[in-house]
Amino acid sequence: MTDARVEVFYAKALCLYPAEFRSRYADAMQQALRDALADDHLPRQRFLLLVIHDLATSLFKEYTSMIRETFLRPALIFNAVILAGIATVLALAVYVIPQQVLRQDANDPQIELAENLVQDLKSGSTLDESLPPESIDISRSLSPFLIAYDAQGNPLASQAKLNGKIPAPSKEVFDHVRSEGEARITWAPQHGARYAAVILHVPGDGNTVNEGFVLAGRSLREVEIREKKLGDLAFFNWLVMMGLVVVGMIAFAWWTRPRKTAVAV
Repeated sequence: MTDARVEVFYAKALCLYPAEFRSRYADAMQQALRDALADDHLPRQRFLLLVIHDLATSLFKEYTSMIRETFLRPALIFNAVILAGIATVLALAVYVIPQQVLRQDANDPQIELAENLVQDLKSGSTLDESLPPESIDISRSLSPFLIAYDAQGNPLASQAKLNGKIPAPSKEVFDHVRSEGEARITWAPQHGARYAAVILHVPGDGNTVNEGFVLAGRSLREVEIREKKLGDLAFFNWLVMMGLVVVGMIAFAWWTRPRKTAVAV
């Protein structure tokens, strides 16, 4: 490669440097190259390798320094973290608030069904008279269902069947309902089967009404589908907001980056 071509190559390589760096040092670097080319003691092949190595090293250092000075300013990082936190909180709110509304609404009409059955039992009606006669396979049906249990949590009567059996919550759930009078839970009697359940305690009167529990439940399948869509929407909104934060902070950082001015000699 001739000296003229080396100078052309070097001049084009200098275009890769930041504009402020070129305005300050390009002329001096080109002059240093000419002086080095005029020295015949250094073999041309080794000289070209040194030039390429020097260009790569200095380019890396200059852009690393520019990135650090432009984007890693403490105030800029602080503002970016605050905006990212706000975006995250908003995305969580977009998901959590509607999700809680969906989940609470999933207890309807179980509350009404359970309370009506308890009132019927307290008024002297039997389970056969108060409990609807139809049998519901709750592994498939979305219909609400009722189950009555005795004081020990053993099933007495039920509309619901799961794998041919009457499901029952754990003893701990019944102990909690006995002390609190009521519980509204997400009940998962088996893997893949989740229900919004309302459980009420029926205090015995020692005569016509025996102590027990009433459970009204309904499948959460459709609610969970809506929750999944809501989660996807909230995540998409979070990605959009984080993208705006990143783009905005990059633009602001570049616009307000420290600028080096050439010093007149």
